[in-house]
Amino acid sequence: MARTGRPKSENPKKKLIGLKLTVDEAARLKEYASKHDMTVSQVLQKGIEIQYEMDITSST
Repeated sequence: MARTGRPKSENPKKKLIGLKLTVDEAARLKEYASKHDMTVSQVLQKGIEIQYEMDITSST
């Protein structure tokens, strides 16, 4: 019998990290995500990538 469902990812996201925000910070984050047609997770992931890029460019 063939398996059904979504195909397996080559790099699955298995780690869950909690984050405490103020009510205002959470509202700003959700507003930004909505305005840019992104999920909150996508905004945070993009922010991490930007920080790494800034670190790489500042150290060279």
